[in-house]
Amino acid sequence: MIYIGDQFAFWIFALVMVGFLTFAILAARAFSVRKPNRIKLTTYECGQDPINEARDYRILGITRYFGYATLFFAIDAFAWVVLTAAFSVSLSAEVVATVSLYVLVVVVGVFYFLSELRKLVV
Repeated sequence: MIYIGDQFAFWIFALVMVGFLTFAILAARAFSVRKPNRIKLTTYECGQDPINEARDYRILGITRYFGYATLFFAIDAFAWVVLTAAFSVSLSAEVVATVSLYVLVVVVGVFYFLSELRKLVV
């Protein structure tokens, strides 16, 4: 049995994977059916009315939902802070004060976002 090094095996796997993915993408592009129409060109807006065509939406789409992404990140980070504080060995006043301050900042931010929600969504 032939033994190849770990790094060499990784690079062989990486090259095979990149080659297969390149072939799959090119084959899908070559054999796909292209029949654009008005419905396919509209942007999916998560239940909201589209404001432009999909081609014109690249930059605006990034900024339009930035508030939602920020809110998700704040709540996700909030969960990690609360979980790590819950697993803390000592429940000192410093830990409680720090977590309480963080909870207050996140809650104020979430309520501010919800109050400004009408301005973010067109």
